[in-house]
This record gives sequence, structure tokens and C-alpha cells, in this order.
Amino acid sequence: MWSPSTGGADGGRSIHRGKRERQTSLIELLARAEHALTRGFRAQIRDHGISSTEWRVLEALVECDGASMTELGEQVALKQPTLSKMIDRMAKVGLVERRVADEDRRRTLVHLTARGRRVVAPLLVQASAYDAAVSESFGEAPSRELKAALLDLIRLVQNQPRNKRKR
Repeated sequence: MWSPSTGGADGGRSIHRGKRERQTSLIELLARAEHALTRGFRAQIRDHGISSTEWRVLEALVECDGASMTELGEQVALKQPTLSKMIDRMAKVGLVERRVADEDRRRTLVHLTARGRRVVAPLLVQASAYDAAVSESFGEAPSRELKAALLDLIRLVQNQPRNKRKR
């Protein structure tokens, strides 16, 4: 089983698996943590006939129904072409609908439909319970600290000029 190092010369940046040790990057650790955290919840999402990416879109729309495609793409970390195709699929099955913004006819806004609200409602309850169980297992204080650190990291990276991010 993988477990974080408890210290050492590398400051705890290595992962142990048996006798083998290797260095890890922050990006890799975040990706692996996301995969491990969502694995348990994915089955519940699939039971409702939606993918984990569609779940992220639905969850985001609960918070900001009527978001522009740009805002929604930033919220769920999807590029415009990918998000556009996904919204097309979700609209075909009646989960979301596109509307033109009244104040700027060039902007497309995405809204949950009544069906989308019915699908997402029980998943929000399940997601909250899953999050609480993970937080309890990890510890309430470490969970709060990790969430705060991740939000700080997101803000830091989003505020960097794009050319600095590519290095």
C-alpha cells in the first residue's frame, strides 16, 4: 500500500512502496489524490447515468446556474471545445439548456433544467456525505487546512501570467 513518507532528507516528498522509493511532483500527487478520492463516488454517479465530468458540470451549475461557457469551463477545468461537446450531450438528454444572455447576445449561458435538478439533488446529498466521511477519516483539522492550502494554490496559479505557467 502507498503511504507518504514521514520525513527524511527529502522533507517527506517521496512515496514508499515496499522497499522502492521514488520522488513525486505536486502535480502527480494532486492527480493521484483526485483519482483516489473520486473512485468511491464514481459508482454512485454512474448509477444515475452520468459521468464524473458531467457531475462536475451539474454541481457547478447548482452553485452558479446561468454561468457563461467561459465561467463554467474555468469552474470545472475543461477547455472550451470539450465543454461545448459535453453541454451538447447534456442538453440532448435534458439535463441542461443553453440560453443567449439578454445583455450580450454573443454570450451563451448554461442553465440546469428541471430534470437536471432532479438528477443532481440526490447526488449532492451523497457527495456531502462522502466528503464528510473522508474529512472524518483524514481528520477535521487536516481537512480544513488542506482545503485552505488547495484554494490558496489555485488562486496563486490562476493569478500567474500564462507564460510563467508553461515553464
